[in-house]
Amino acid sequence: MRIKLSEKYQSEREDICIKLINILNLGEDKTFLLCDLDADTEKQNKILEMKEEIQKYFACSTISSFKPNFECKRPYLNIVRSILRQQDYIIEIIDYCIKYENGLMRKTMRYKIFRNN
Repeated sequence: MRIKLSEKYQSEREDICIKLINILNLGEDKTFLLCDLDADTEKQNKILEMKEEIQKYFACSTISSFKPNFECKRPYLNIVRSILRQQDYIIEIIDYCIKYENGLMRKTMRYKIFRNN
C-alpha cells in the first residue's frame, strides 16, 4: 500500500508551513490583513515561487491554484490557506475595517492563523 505524503514527509511539510507563515510576517496576535498581502507583490511572488517545492510534499490536486486553465483571483492566498489547513492549522477570517485619518473607511479581512495543541 502506498504511503501518504502527509506521513512520509512530516518535517518537510511543517518546514513549508513555517516558511509560508514567515513570508506573511504575522503580527503578535498571529494575524495579517488581506489588503496588506494584496498590496505586497514581493510576498505574493515568494509564495508563488514555492509552488514546485509544495508539489513535492503536498497533494495539490484539490488546490485550485495548481490546476491548469483554472482562474483564481488570489492564487497566493489560496495556496496559503490550503497548505496550512492540510497541516491542521486553523484559519479564522474576520471582517475588518480600517479608518483613515481623512475619515474614509476601508473594509478588508483579517486572517488569524493558529493551531490547537
